[in-house]
Amino acid sequence: MSGWTEGYVGGIDYIRAVYRDWSPALLRFALTLRGWRPPAALTDGRFTMAEPGCGHGLTTALLAGAHPAARFEATDFNPSHIAGARRLADDAGLTNAVFLEESFADEARRQGAPAPMLDVVALHGVWSWVSAANRAILLDTLRRRLKPGGVVFVSYNALPGTLAHMPLRRILVERCAEGDGPLPERIERAVAFAARMAAQGGGWFANTDGVAERIEQLRHKSANYIAHEYLNGDWTAFYHADVVRELAGAKLEFAGAAVPMEQLDDLTLSAAQRALAAEARDPAQAETLRDVMTNRSFRRDLFVKGGERLSAAERRALLGASRFVLLVAPDDLPEVASTPVGRLSFASALYRPLGEALAEGPQSLDALLARPELAAQGEEAVLRALVLLTSLALAAPAMPEAGRTDRQAQADRFNGAVLERHRYGDTPGQLASPLLGAGVAVSRIEALFLLADRLGEEPAAFAWRHLSADGITLGRDGERCEGDEANRAELARRHARFGEGRRPLLAGLGVR
Repeated sequence: MSGWTEGYVGGIDYIRAVYRDWSPALLRFALTLRGWRPPAALTDGRFTMAEPGCGHGLTTALLAGAHPAARFEATDFNPSHIAGARRLADDAGLTNAVFLEESFADEARRQGAPAPMLDVVALHGVWSWVSAANRAILLDTLRRRLKPGGVVFVSYNALPGTLAHMPLRRILVERCAEGDGPLPERIERAVAFAARMAAQGGGWFANTDGVAERIEQLRHKSANYIAHEYLNGDWTAFYHADVVRELAGAKLEFAGAAVPMEQLDDLTLSAAQRALAAEARDPAQAETLRDVMTNRSFRRDLFVKGGERLSAAERRALLGASRFVLLVAPDDLPEVASTPVGRLSFASALYRPLGEALAEGPQSLDALLARPELAAQGEEAVLRALVLLTSLALAAPAMPEAGRTDRQAQADRFNGAVLERHRYGDTPGQLASPLLGAGVAVSRIEALFLLADRLGEEPAAFAWRHLSADGITLGRDGERCEGDEANRAELARRHARFGEGRRPLLAGLGVR
């Protein structure tokens, strides 16, 4: 853990994933819900966004594919990450995104014309995984380049909930450092060693809830995830108040949780606990007290630079005009959902008419409230339902209709490049929706069906040709499909179901 990596784990790539948390429509909704005026550029689509420490750059690439009028800059000092991101951008014809192989210090030293000012900066995880010196460089970048009114998304390991992970991390770090052989093998042996310790019980293992379960979860995680989550030389968990004080050095103010449902205190705190938090005069201390009372281990926060507060009337008008769309079939809305804040019940009297309305296409809050069956539930109940559905990725805020044609054309090109990649694997695993201005998850089989349709191929045979080449076989009702004919028949059955349900839903989102 030395040399060019500066203590950041090297020799093994980060996981390939797309994150929805800083998609423009979701940022607008989260800020408006909290009473902040969202940057106008997030509405007209002419924003400039940066993602320092972008990993494989899949989120930036997807957003660039959905927002042709915006400009994107993503940096990572791992050359293999940037090589893959550039290849995807080239294949998709993305002229509005640049992927730079550079460290945070490299960006600060970059010569030439002044760097463009930024409307949005996304810092996913890096705040916890880099040194104090690198955080200072990031702060300077935010100070220099973020526009007044701009927004920063920052996620980080939070205290006190992360305290329980620290001894486990130490075990993994030390065991991997002492071992020999390829890093994935050392990680596997380190996790097995931690499991053996947990099985003995006693001590920290006996007095800390959830340790054995956490170790068991790690046994099913990839070495890529474990390496980057646990083995970095710098690994810092923060109290929220300390992050607020540090970011204040770049004139940033905490705006609220990026996940809308995490703005609802009553989901996690009793009335007595809310009263205790309210006793703190400093809002940052109040938020930290909430973390203590919920044992929070990870935060996804929004900060604004010179943000403007909305009046109650402006907030209501912006929320009323906000459009939403369903991401699942109405019949697939659950009655109960397991969430990070516990199990939530969805009353059918509200969620069934709401789901049926959203299934018709994008609906504004005002349009929903014009329906008698929803108006009878009350405005706050409907808004709260939209908050929950949006946070659980069962629904999503939609982009304005203006610019939809250009977004569709670029999304089609981007999705074509992504679908081609699913011939050989299951990532990126998301396609760009011009309606959402964000990604929509698809399985590899669904992607192969879509690609077959684009190419005029028979879908089941096409999908089986690629799956079988990777040694993949299907199953049904717990039984393995044996032979080509059985697997093609199963794929034909799945394609029929895909065409009846999932395909129309994707088409409605502009994914084709």
